[in-house]
Amino acid sequence: MFDSPFTYCAKCGEMVLLDQTRRECAAEHRCGDIECPLAAVFSGIDFQPEPSTATTTKARTQRERQK
Repeated sequence: MFDSPFTYCAKCGEMVLLDQTRRECAAEHRCGDIECPLAAVFSGIDFQPEPSTATTTKARTQRERQK
């Protein structure tokens, strides 16, 4: 049996699992887009890159043209 590593997070005041990504943890504990004190210790791999400003602007422009 394998137990996931976990530790206490001072930001959310709860125990958090470290075998996930920072983004998954933030969504689960409703932290939002803050400076995470545990960001360096998460072992999960995030295959979804953060959207860049250029990408989101391009997508918005394309949606507006379709209207």
